[in-house]
Amino acid sequence: MSKSPQFFLEYIEDGIVDWDYALDARENIRNKYEKLLKEGSITKEEFEKYENRKINYLQQAVEKLSKGLLLIYAGIILLPFMIVAEMSNFGIKHPREMQEIINNARNHIKKSVSLNEIEKLGHEPIKESNLKELLELTQRNYRRYLGNEGIAKCLKSVENFITSSIKNRKWETLWEIVKKCEKLFNLSQLMKENLQLFVKCINNDKESCRKLNLSDAVLDQLAKNPYIINFSFAMTEMSIKEFIDMSILASYLEPLSTITRYSISSNPAYITRKELLEDVREHQDDIISFLEMKVQIVKNLVKNDEFVENMSKLYEVFGKILQNP
Repeated sequence: MSKSPQFFLEYIEDGIVDWDYALDARENIRNKYEKLLKEGSITKEEFEKYENRKINYLQQAVEKLSKGLLLIYAGIILLPFMIVAEMSNFGIKHPREMQEIINNARNHIKKSVSLNEIEKLGHEPIKESNLKELLELTQRNYRRYLGNEGIAKCLKSVENFITSSIKNRKWETLWEIVKKCEKLFNLSQLMKENLQLFVKCINNDKESCRKLNLSDAVLDQLAKNPYIINFSFAMTEMSIKEFIDMSILASYLEPLSTITRYSISSNPAYITRKELLEDVREHQDDIISFLEMKVQIVKNLVKNDEFVENMSKLYEVFGKILQNP
């Protein structure tokens, strides 16, 4: 195992613990407190406090998972774009736009690979990171220069949601985006084919190199860092779409970090958060069902030594780059 910082793994593991707490709380509510409510042994307000605790566990789980996966969130936006851009000579044709994306990617990565920077994000890692800027830039360039309207529409919908006001964050809106992106964000097969070409190319398959249309400098970097290829395969195989979904859900639940812990109903500043809490409470079963598959994917990843090793190397490499610009 690499000796590079493992805080990302600790965040993920802590998030999984909170997820399990949420499931335990759900069972406890079903088996005990729903019965007590029907019997009149507890009030509706008391019952809602137990539900709030369950929702708090959900929010905490997604928050911690997102802090651990922040670098992956950037990757799922940047990796497909960079592959398509490289193959179409985007950087040569549009150097200013490419530099803008690289600069914003650098800012996001800075907040992703340092524990101190992660802690500064507080309870809102999606809002406080540069994810929204990366979404805005990539979707705009997909549309303007790369001719992929479908992916652009998907990423624009995600960008609109995570930058929307709290009062406009509704489960139904989130679900519409999920279904839209399911139809539009279909890079999976293209990604697999191109990544396979990458592997063949760095193993001196000239025909694969020709198809990729990559510069010697890019090929040299890939040959020196084969774990990036492995990491890319892992990301593709576990489904890019799952992590887009996770980032939207994190944004949806972020504002509830305080209101689900404390009784603050008299504070007018929290009215919109109370409305969001009601929306989450109404759709909590859908949310848990939706999140279940994502958490299982993450659980499988952290059990995969190769994936964790590749992630560690990425954190190490990016950390060195940021220290020595």
